[in-house]
Amino acid sequence: MSDSTGPTQDDATENLLMPNDSRFRYFLLIAVVLSLAGLYLARNVLVPFAIAFALAYLLDPLADKLESWKFPRSLAVTTILVSFFLFVVASAIILIPLFRIQLEHLAHNLPDYTGQIEAWLQPYIEQIALIDSVKIKAHLKEAFQKLGTVPLDAFGSASKMLWDSLSGLINMVLLLINLLIIPVAMFYLLRDFDGINAKLKDLIPPRYRDKAVETVQEIDEVLSGFVRGQLMVATLMSILYTLGLFLCETPMSLFLGPLAGYANLVPYLGLICGLVPALVLTFLQHQDWLSLVGVVGVFGVVQALEGMVITPRVVGDKIGLHPVAIMLAVLVGGELFGFVGVLLGVPAAAVLNVLRRRTVQRYKESSLFN
Repeated sequence: MSDSTGPTQDDATENLLMPNDSRFRYFLLIAVVLSLAGLYLARNVLVPFAIAFALAYLLDPLADKLESWKFPRSLAVTTILVSFFLFVVASAIILIPLFRIQLEHLAHNLPDYTGQIEAWLQPYIEQIALIDSVKIKAHLKEAFQKLGTVPLDAFGSASKMLWDSLSGLINMVLLLINLLIIPVAMFYLLRDFDGINAKLKDLIPPRYRDKAVETVQEIDEVLSGFVRGQLMVATLMSILYTLGLFLCETPMSLFLGPLAGYANLVPYLGLICGLVPALVLTFLQHQDWLSLVGVVGVFGVVQALEGMVITPRVVGDKIGLHPVAIMLAVLVGGELFGFVGVLLGVPAAAVLNVLRRRTVQRYKESSLFN
């Protein structure tokens, strides 16, 4: 007669399959590590999906707003996507020809600009008696001649590179697939965004769910403040810079305006990337010191509006990062991951800042601190 109190085979099987068993935890850890490794290996394939997810994240509040106006979710998402891509196409149709005209105008005037710079430098060269001024002039003239062909050469090289990348049938097919994947994936992600969040929430253990959801909501608020808010601020500043520089008749205003606006995501970088070349090109174009006052006025007015009106109303104090921390995040991100790191450095720092605040708060509430 067997002992009824001893473990049976069914009990052993049940214990083996219990979710809280240590074996299951090891299995879960291995599955997570393998999944992360798979994502890393497939990172090039996942680029269009990452772009689609980023766009869906940015446009989700607008979809929620339309849904609150009694729009069906699918209709709201379709309206947003059609409007978004029509705006992108219309902007490209309008801005690319204008940008090309400004580029050709700059290329046409570059020989005059280089001649003016050479004339300004000539008295200083002649004052250097220990150096052969004839050779210096020859080298400068050669350098200026090469500089004069840079814009058209760069545009031609970019066009040739684009054409070569599209010449192969495989590359063409892959490009078309990626272009189709982004809007399709964006549609489904945006349509099911709330459902995806609910399913991810259900995966969190109940005893940790409230704290985890609270933390994620705070992270979402911070990311919303940075990603949506700062991009909106940068876009408004780009428009204002472009209009102001265009009225000042600054060469390449369609390029310098957006460059200064979006470079402002890093504190003070917009002034360096936008103001200095704008001053140089404006002076070379007009040969008038008074024209520089207009350029300085444009940057001064836009910076004042950004600091006193645009940023406080659009972003507020949601990011909670010191300007030095922002610059450090950009530099570290660029050092570790290149251009992608520059783009993602500040959002990642904002997320880490939320986790840091919560960790410090938990520490101060613990018995260790008290």
